[in-house]
Amino acid sequence: MKRALILGGGGVIGVAWETGLTTGLLQGGIDLRDADLVVGTSAGSLVGTRLAAGHDLSQPVKQSPAAVPIPEGGIDLPKVTEIFRLWSQASRMDETLCARIGQLASEARTVDQAAWIANTGRSVGVDDWPEKGMRITAVDVHSGGFEVHCRESGAPLHHAIAASCAVPGMFPPITLDGRDYMDGGVRSATSADVALDHEPDVAIVIAPICAATASFGALAERCLDDEVAQLRAAGTRVCCILPDGTDLEAFGPNLMDAGQAVAAQRAGHARGLALAQDEAGLWLD
Repeated sequence: MKRALILGGGGVIGVAWETGLTTGLLQGGIDLRDADLVVGTSAGSLVGTRLAAGHDLSQPVKQSPAAVPIPEGGIDLPKVTEIFRLWSQASRMDETLCARIGQLASEARTVDQAAWIANTGRSVGVDDWPEKGMRITAVDVHSGGFEVHCRESGAPLHHAIAASCAVPGMFPPITLDGRDYMDGGVRSATSADVALDHEPDVAIVIAPICAATASFGALAERCLDDEVAQLRAAGTRVCCILPDGTDLEAFGPNLMDAGQAVAAQRAGHARGLALAQDEAGLWLD
């Protein structure tokens, strides 16, 4: 049986919640490290890389990420505001809109690429692509085109993670093979459809971003619904895990608020333990 794990974006809170959730599932008997394919977007690329490498997520990484780097003069609020206005008002994302957001991202005042790569890619404690299938999503800032980076694509792992986590306007686009990339979540917070080529029998999709957690959350849910429909039409059994009321209370209003990370991880852990009883058959049969 082929298993796929899809981990969506969600900022600092998303990393914490996904970490707690996967640890709770493990303690309940579901080891997501058994996935044959892991698809990671933004926060999901960080958690997914550690899982694909076989790490025990209950243990801290060797190099914990530093505080989110802020450029001299602070975040470029006018650019960020315009980006999120475009993002949240979209009914669907296409390359034209992604490119418009990418243009603004390229113009925004951010820290340099090296600082962002050190903060994200190098923080996971994994030096190179895991042997098992790992896919990390990104969006070309100039064309708006969707890109999936993997071992075979030749992208350095740390750069691919940093690109996938490069929230437009807040963090710098990352250059890979002469092209500049931003957060894969601009196209979709989950991109579960990337798993279609793998033809999985089962898939678990973990999606911290929903209508209740982000200004573009309704769009993220529409994308997820479309992706899940495609997987199910192809014969894949799919379990989607979105934040519930207890999770949302732990998250707080800002997915980048590190002060809520411990609460989000604890909530995720409790949720994972509870879900393991219901979803063990899906993953283990």
